[in-house]
Amino acid sequence: MNKRIRSSSTSGEKTVSFGLIPVDLFISNILSRLPVDSLGQCRCVSKLWSSIIRRPYYNVLFPIKSPAPPRILFTIEYGGDMLFYSSPQPHNLDKNTSLVATLHHRTRNTKFYDICDPVSGLVCRQYNPVGMIINPITGESFKLPDLSLEGAKSEMSFDRARYAFGYDPLDKQFKVLCITWLRSGSQNLSDEYQVLTLGDGNKNLLWRKIQCCKIHYALNGNAICINGVLYYPAEIYEGEVAILCFDVRSERFSVVNVNKDMAEKKKSITFTLIDYKGKLGALNYDNLLELWVLEDAKASKWSKLSYGISHPWLDRMWSVCLAGMIDSCKIVIHPRFTEDPFFILYYNLETNTITRVKLEVPLYKKFRVPGCRIHAFPNIVEDVKLM
Repeated sequence: MNKRIRSSSTSGEKTVSFGLIPVDLFISNILSRLPVDSLGQCRCVSKLWSSIIRRPYYNVLFPIKSPAPPRILFTIEYGGDMLFYSSPQPHNLDKNTSLVATLHHRTRNTKFYDICDPVSGLVCRQYNPVGMIINPITGESFKLPDLSLEGAKSEMSFDRARYAFGYDPLDKQFKVLCITWLRSGSQNLSDEYQVLTLGDGNKNLLWRKIQCCKIHYALNGNAICINGVLYYPAEIYEGEVAILCFDVRSERFSVVNVNKDMAEKKKSITFTLIDYKGKLGALNYDNLLELWVLEDAKASKWSKLSYGISHPWLDRMWSVCLAGMIDSCKIVIHPRFTEDPFFILYYNLETNTITRVKLEVPLYKKFRVPGCRIHAFPNIVEDVKLM
């Protein structure tokens, strides 16, 4: 910054003015010192500031000095709108714990279908069969290219389309996997597996058809990416249930068979897939909280842990969801629909204790109507970049 002193020709008074701040100084000594929420605000100042913050590898060259701790992202559907919130992820819990959620943005008049687990602060939303990538903190988004099936007639529609969102930490690439198929009555007309690589600029995106070792259909939107591998429950063509694995980098599939106990419950449950200390975990509550851990993917070897927990909420398990795990030992349980007051349960696997935490949510009093659905995702790392 250059200091300049000028004298007025009329009054003779001296005035001090400052030149523009050099870009390098602006980045290394100002922007790089700001937390994520302040960086998000800076992006709204001008196109120049926004372009600087969104430069490729900005976070690598100028890492945030004090990154914000992971938070819990949750959404509420209300009257065709979707509201994105986040709340602190508590560590030292007691019965008097109360937290305040932050409202980030509101998406209006959109038909919601499903949400993939967040990856590196981004979310993939599905409006069957349309997909969209969203930054839940800044509200920025872009639509994925339209899907198409070979041999599908124009009057046909997609029977189902399932998205899974993954990230390759080695090549630092985001990819979207989509499984689509058409049916006419009981006849399977077409099934395809397509992948899309996302990059800076998001221009000329194209779906690429890939081959899979097994014909399968994704059972639900419950997919999770762990160390560059996407896991999701699927039904193999002949009715067998398994966990499909998709290596984001090599774009190759593999199959992990479920064990006998898991297979017996397949008709009445849906598993919640979690990251359990770097391994794939599958949660279910059926009088007992059951946790299966994938010890060896190649051998389809699982271990099982059971926990006896009790809480009035769990007596009506149809109305609550197992969202995932924090701190490698606390299970996050939240209402499937809006409750008053809003609260989250945290079950500690190590101490066998359950804690109820009240959450203060902006605009929450408006949601006292049936059908306001809630989704929650723990361990989200906030980022201000869209891609």
